[in-house]
Amino acid sequence: MSETANSIVDALKSQPLTLALVLMNLGLLGYLYYEGMQAAKQRQQELELLYQNRHEVAELLFKCQPPSH
Repeated sequence: MSETANSIVDALKSQPLTLALVLMNLGLLGYLYYEGMQAAKQRQQELELLYQNRHEVAELLFKCQPPSH
């Protein structure tokens, strides 16, 4: 196990561009995960507002009575 780790570290020392690309990919994955979570929260809030609005409109329509003839 330690031999594998040492060989990976040695390979990354000899090729710093590979290390930079790995770090950039990890950073990009973290950023995309964060943005996805923020978008999901925003969609949830918008859906809650939409359902609340529909509920209020339904209550108003329920209280309306047709005119008497």
